[in-house]
Amino acid sequence: MGRAIFITGTGTEIGKTMATSFLCTALRKLGMKATVFKPIQTGLAEQSALFADQYWYEAVMGEERESTGMYYMEPAVSPHLASAMTHTIIEPEKIKRKINELKAQHDVVLVEGAGGLAVPLIEKGAEFYMTKDLIRECELPVVIVSLAGLGAIHHTLTTVTYAEKHHIDIVGFVFNHFDSENIIHVDNVRTIQKMLDLPVIAKLPTLRQPSKENIEKLAADLLRDEALQKMLLGGLSIEV
Repeated sequence: MGRAIFITGTGTEIGKTMATSFLCTALRKLGMKATVFKPIQTGLAEQSALFADQYWYEAVMGEERESTGMYYMEPAVSPHLASAMTHTIIEPEKIKRKINELKAQHDVVLVEGAGGLAVPLIEKGAEFYMTKDLIRECELPVVIVSLAGLGAIHHTLTTVTYAEKHHIDIVGFVFNHFDSENIIHVDNVRTIQKMLDLPVIAKLPTLRQPSKENIEKLAADLLRDEALQKMLLGGLSIEV
């Protein structure tokens, strides 16, 4: 049985899909059988009639559709609103079963969320079923994706505080759009790591032309670092 890990973010539009693609590619280069699964997707891609992340994973990265998604809702809004607008019934138990199926077939399953931990997925009368509820129900640890620029310290600390409040285990961070020559980026990562004492899995630069080839090249370049190899094989290793 493999391990499933939830990829969440400190907000929207911060590159969770790029980070997930990088992690999946890097794990495969290390000999792991890895796959991605984004159970809830909203909003169509500009390039086609496919959904944005579905388009990326299937048309660009070449992933098989059966493992890339489950619920597809056209409105580019929060999942709980999209489900109401499209009369879609989101069933957490169905998502959990799919994750377990994928775990039985792979070493690592990277489950990408929609937005952050406090995103409402289902509205039930006066209550909301949140992303953090799905994570806890599926018993998944999380990797937190954050931008590296101004605001990263606050956004990351509040995300970690929320995760800890709800007893969610954190594997580590991936910092996206990281510029090693930008003093703010460098100090933000240093400060966050010092404050939280959690691992930094990877610091990913901005890809000017995102593509499968560029993701693979980035993974190959960064995997020259033995510390990253140990982090991926340790923190994202097969569940015993």
